[in-house]
Amino acid sequence: MIITLTILLFLSVLLNIALLWYIYKLLRNMIEITDSFEDMRVKFIEFATHLKAINKVESFYGDPTITALIEHMKRLSGDIEDYTKLLVIYEDDIEQEEEDDNEN
Repeated sequence: MIITLTILLFLSVLLNIALLWYIYKLLRNMIEITDSFEDMRVKFIEFATHLKAINKVESFYGDPTITALIEHMKRLSGDIEDYTKLLVIYEDDIEQEEEDDNEN
């Protein structure tokens, strides 16, 4: 009986360690994805600014291709901002939970 309980306890400890390691890897992966997304967002904003500047140049003003690119960039920028709001909400929730834990 004691041997069986010892073996079960050992397996439980191993399983808990494996799960903690897996959760740690998942969280690191999520942080990397969030950081990469933020970098991509900044690059899109820079690209949109560049496109707008090109559209204001007299030789390109009103060019249908550039106008279409700007409209496409506006839609894409809106989608990125919507996704960013989701990430910010998620990060705010995590920070709030950490503050609640620290208060207790």
